Amino acid sequence: MKLSPSLSDELARWAEQQPVFFTGSASTHGRHINVSPKGLDAHFAVFGPNQCAYIDRTGSGCETISHAYENGRLCLMFMSFGPSPGILRLFCRATVVEWDQPAFPDLVRRIAKGKRETFDGARAVILCDIWQTQTSCGFGVPRVKKGIYTSEDDGDDPSNAGLSVFEQRPTLDSYSAKQAQNNKTLGYQVTNNCSSLDGLPGLRAARREAGQRLWVGDLKARVRRIASEGEAVAVGFFLAVALYFVLSWIDVRLVSKITM
Repeated sequence: MKLSPSLSDELARWAEQQPVFFTGSASTHGRHINVSPKGLDAHFAVFGPNQCAYIDRTGSGCETISHAYENGRLCLMFMSFGPSPGILRLFCRATVVEWDQPAFPDLVRRIAKGKRETFDGARAVILCDIWQTQTSCGFGVPRVKKGIYTSEDDGDDPSNAGLSVFEQRPTLDSYSAKQAQNNKTLGYQVTNNCSSLDGLPGLRAARREAGQRLWVGDLKARVRRIASEGEAVAVGFFLAVALYFVLSWIDVRLVSKITM
């Protein structure tokens, strides 16, 4: 295992070539830990040694978005399915840029790099500030059987070995296009993306469309988070009481000295 404070050019190119990556996130106190598979073409890009981003399409949940809004913790994991093993983890602080924010169109263009023009149902870009990278052997990850791919399919670049066996699944593009054509995307987001499994506030555009007051939902989530810090709240209370009595004792002593 090797840790680094930034992403090298070589690893950046390798990550962008991988057909699949996973996101890992969790709320601060909730019971659920979320791991999501990603991998459609042109949905991920590295912007620099300490920043990357991916396009987040509308789905049946919004765990990563909710967790990013609450604490910003995110891990991206890439792995090789070809003959050369390897695992790359990117430990990040995530920022959500939703589809109705001014920065969204430019970020989508930067990620797509001209490979695609449309991303129906794209609800957000997850902007990831990388604070540490981890590489490890990947010996425990299965590889694609050698007989399934050939060097001719992979071209002249050996780093592509094994990637040719993957193809894009058309289901999400097809479904999202139909939803967009029928103006049902936002309604689907309202039904499915307003909150996480643990009840954290979700996609803000969906919450506004649902008639929610964002500040009220955010405040409730903050109060629940503070209430979950039971031990810390108890310690803080007893320290405050102790400080009160100490200050009262000091005040009494000072008054006694003055009146003597």
